[in-house]
Amino acid sequence: MRRPGASARAVLTVALIVGASLLLAACASGGASGGDAGRSPACPPGVGRGLWDLDFPWQEDDEQDNEPADTAAGRLLESPSFGATPQAAQDLEAGVVDERLVAALDTVAAEHRVCVEAFKEGHYFEPGVPDGPRIPEGYGEAGGLPNTHYFGRAADVWWVDGKPVEGNATDPEVLDIGRVLAEIPARRRPDQIIGPAAWANALGYGRERGWVLERDQLELHEDHLHLGYMEKRGTRNAR
Repeated sequence: MRRPGASARAVLTVALIVGASLLLAACASGGASGGDAGRSPACPPGVGRGLWDLDFPWQEDDEQDNEPADTAAGRLLESPSFGATPQAAQDLEAGVVDERLVAALDTVAAEHRVCVEAFKEGHYFEPGVPDGPRIPEGYGEAGGLPNTHYFGRAADVWWVDGKPVEGNATDPEVLDIGRVLAEIPARRRPDQIIGPAAWANALGYGRERGWVLERDQLELHEDHLHLGYMEKRGTRNAR
């Protein structure tokens, strides 16, 4: 038996889908109008929260009413230039993510659209190995070191301006993420910045500015950018 109001819900759903299609089409053809009109979501379709996320009628009411708090993390979630997978967004909403990391991502999102795949929840170094306070011994030379993801002090950025980091290490927009990070004052800049080898080599920043350059770590980060803070307070950046 069809529930009361099902027909109205179906009509509303169709209207939303048609409206979203028209809106996306307008964005694709109307980028010349300037502003945010031609911008695409920070995350790819189906990945996580971004500019064009919709609340459909079949979603629970508590999900529809779940507005980000008026905090730095909440404001970051509301930014059209920032996107996150559901588990990453939940970490932000729960206050799991270090305030310095939130501020750094906000600085980056002021210049580029970025999508975070994981902070703490949903992150793993090796399939089937649960994350803990230490990096697994089998994860290159970093094995045994503190796991900054576990403490909410690290983010993995997998997409920049609609492009995957993998295969686009020397893309101008992806490279500019590194330059934006380098401009953050040393005491607030992440001191555990890792990405593809071509990205790190093209930028030319060293350990004193927060870049991790060990070959095995660069190879393990060919598909994303890792931004982290080694310590609970302060940084190891020399400049």
